[in-house]
Amino acid sequence: MKIRLFVATVESILLYGSETWTLTESLSKQIDGCYTRMLRMALDVDWKQHLTNKEVYGTLPRATMKIQERRMRLAGHLQRHPELTASSLLLWEPKHGARTRGRPALTYVDNLRKDTGLSDTREIAGLMADRLLWRRHINARTLKPP
Repeated sequence: MKIRLFVATVESILLYGSETWTLTESLSKQIDGCYTRMLRMALDVDWKQHLTNKEVYGTLPRATMKIQERRMRLAGHLQRHPELTASSLLLWEPKHGARTRGRPALTYVDNLRKDTGLSDTREIAGLMADRLLWRRHINARTLKPP
């Protein structure tokens, strides 16, 4: 009962709007750490009990896995609806100019490439076009049964 209440209240607030986030590795670790701490507080798990995170989570996926799934679902939805303005902008990449000096900024397309495991945006768009195939790919990447 505690886990269901936690997921319905705390998780929904923590992950609000996460479909549009571009997450770096350090930001992902911070979100997972925050989620784990809140889950431990909700379940009254003290550090003296020496429970591993795997034992605390049980069947719950990590917060970053949920964000990844939400991002992929939204991207597929937007790509399949050509009447939306976002469908033409979703996988847009500039063809001219150069990025600024230093580490390149992480983009939404970069995150989608990492989420899908595909490097070509045309390949991602082709996969998104078929809804059933896209759902199977999402479930396979986020380790959920179909």
